Amino acid sequence: MSTNIHEKKLKKAEEKIRILENMIEDKTRELYVLNTELEQFIYIASHDLQEPLCTITSFADLLDDECKNVLDGNANDYLHFILQSALIMKLKIKGLLDYLLIGQDKDLTVVDCNILAVEVRERLSSTISETKTIFHIKKLPKLKGYRKELLILFENLISNAIKFRKKNSVPIIEISAQLKNDVWIFKVKDNGIGIDPIHQKKIFGIFRMLGSKNEYRSLGVGLFFCKKIVNIHGGRIWLDSCSISGSTFYFTIPNMI
Repeated sequence: MSTNIHEKKLKKAEEKIRILENMIEDKTRELYVLNTELEQFIYIASHDLQEPLCTITSFADLLDDECKNVLDGNANDYLHFILQSALIMKLKIKGLLDYLLIGQDKDLTVVDCNILAVEVRERLSSTISETKTIFHIKKLPKLKGYRKELLILFENLISNAIKFRKKNSVPIIEISAQLKNDVWIFKVKDNGIGIDPIHQKKIFGIFRMLGSKNEYRSLGVGLFFCKKIVNIHGGRIWLDSCSISGSTFYFTIPNMI
């Protein structure tokens, strides 16, 4: 008798598990479809926005060339604002399109993060030389991941650390990684301006600025890219920051080697 009761309970439990699994599968499919539709919408909308934007820019350039000696000071300022705003919009549209391309390459490869760090320093060599940036990089791991995306991740974190430096201060960037519970925890530390605690939860959103628009020129897409790249690797990204000691970004990548 007790065996029958046990079997009935077991069957009910198995049925509940099957129902839950089906619900999860259905929701996963729905989310995939919604995400795909959203990406298609952003791609199409971005392309459609480029045509009228190019028209605005072209005619504003013509007006600037032909009428700048005729227009008064205010009119020239207005024209300058139009051209600047059009350029910012163009860069933001490009940022959206670049974001959609992240994760398109599905081939995982073994990536040496030491080589990535060297490549980033070569790509940013003029800025590094100009700012006299100092690096302290400990031995980094080899891991399985998407090479192009990981390069973008390192480049964004390092370029931000240089860009948002304190005035009259040499940027110092420390990069390290440690293995814990089969997960690599990366650390990118700087001595920059830091990020106010009230903004720290928002900075991984798109078009979120890290500093004053006038003082620090930025579109606010770099950390948005970083979050997506870390997510597609199955990790997470966060930071500790204050105005005195700068910012420390952490991100994790599972060890699959």
